[in-house]
Amino acid sequence: MKKIETRMAAGLAAALLLAAYSAGAQSHPEQEEAPNRPGFFRQLGTSLKNAGGQMVGVKPAQGGAKAAAGAGAIYAPVSGGGKLPGLFKGDNHQLAQQGKLDWPRVALTYTEWGASLPCWTVEARIWTSPASSTTETFRTCASAAVTETDDLGEVAELNDAALWKGKDTLRGIRVLPSKPNTGAQRSTGPNPPAQPFQVNVSRDAVANRAVEVALRAAWVSGFIQTADLHPGASGLLTPFKDSRMWIAGFNAGGNRDR
Repeated sequence: MKKIETRMAAGLAAALLLAAYSAGAQSHPEQEEAPNRPGFFRQLGTSLKNAGGQMVGVKPAQGGAKAAAGAGAIYAPVSGGGKLPGLFKGDNHQLAQQGKLDWPRVALTYTEWGASLPCWTVEARIWTSPASSTTETFRTCASAAVTETDDLGEVAELNDAALWKGKDTLRGIRVLPSKPNTGAQRSTGPNPPAQPFQVNVSRDAVANRAVEVALRAAWVSGFIQTADLHPGASGLLTPFKDSRMWIAGFNAGGNRDR
């Protein structure tokens, strides 16, 4: 009887030992592989980076100059010195992004406008100091192609996602608390309103068209550049704090929707 009990105990001990070994063998590979699997935040960061990269893009300009002409001109001077094109391109753009530059400044007044008007007439008051300014008038079309010459020397056009990001960037600008501004009151300068491109307009079509037109002026002047539409290493876009361009208002006599 004792021999039988001894054999049963030995068998039970062996079975338990084998089960423990099997469990350890099954769990061990997972422990070794775990450090090689990306964590949730790394995966999320990669997804954000990819998503951010997909938000911005350029596509070859279709049809060259003929296509651009069909969409209307992005800048057609009417009167004045023609200083707006490239006005901001000589600046240190990193400092501009951080809101650390004060001059020049540009106030945009729409003198001919309307939701049904494809091309608007704009008066730009360019400030080079608190007491010195000049004005010029130009036309720009809300559907005009926004293009640049890429590193291959080819003309490329911003795609729809990039244009949306550009408009969102303008709408999101807020004047830094340390800088003078006119609050909710729009002005031709020298100080901008607190929200430079967020116009208080009840007609959504006009408000959206106003920002589309402003984006073309911002692009021509170099106020907004491709670097402002690309995400950084984190996959997030760099906050844009430059408030040196703004929508000053609408000329009441220029409403072409009546």
